Formats: sequence, C-alpha cells, structure tokens
Amino acid sequence: EISAAVANLRTLVSDISAYHVAKGEFGTVKWKDITNLPLQMSKGQAVVNQTADTLVYLAAGGENCIGVQLVNRDGNKPAHIKFDTDVHAIGGGVCQQVANAAPVKAYLDSKVNYTDSGQSSKIDHAMVIGSTTRVYSK
Repeated sequence: EISAAVANLRTLVSDISAYHVAKGEFGTVKWKDITNLPLQMSKGQAVVNQTADTLVYLAAGGENCIGVQLVNRDGNKPAHIKFDTDVHAIGGGVCQQVANAAPVKAYLDSKVNYTDSGQSSKIDHAMVIGSTTRVYSK
C-alpha cells in the first residue's frame, strides 16, 4: 500500500506538470482531464467532475491519505500544487507511514517562495509546478 501510494503521488505530480506544460494553466479544467489516477473527495466518494482547484485525496489502505489541490498563477505567486497535511486527513496507520515515506515527506515539506510587492513570501506544503523538488532519497 505504501509503495503504491508513493508511486501514485509521483505519477500525479508528473501528470499535473505535463498538463500544465501543454496547456499553460489550469483554468476550470477537471481532474479527470489531468490524470487517470483514482482520486477521492472523501472516503469512498470518487472525483467525478470536480475542477482541479478542488481538494482531492490519494488513498492508501482504504483511507484518504494525501490531499492535493492545484492553484493557478496569481500575480507573482506561481502556479503550484498545495498538499493537505491536515492530521485528520493523514490520520494514523498506513496513512502515517505514507506521509513519513521519504519521497512523500519531500513533497509535504516543500515550500513555494515568491516575492510580492517587494516582500518575500512563502507557502508551506506546496510545490511549484514543474519544479525540481527532490523526491528520491539515498
């Protein structure tokens, strides 16, 4: 379950990046147009026609483990993937093991840095789309 969840998260990030490169933005695109991975809104509720700015989850062991939401570029804030690290979503058991896996932890610990009106800002638990965040551990 843990290996499958890690692979699915890597695939999802790759699918998101490929879509963004091809289209340049997300607009009101639906998740089903970005990836074929099984995403859920809540436990057992599949994503049908939800737009990519809707928080969705990758499941492992029958539980929603990692929340993912896409954010379009806004001014100096780059388009990015926001990861939900809510303890209720992560929970325990297999989800906690998924969250602690080195590749997943790299995603969850990443930050988006940008400058807005001369001020440095950051968004925690987020990754610029197409960035080179290291997700492989030695």
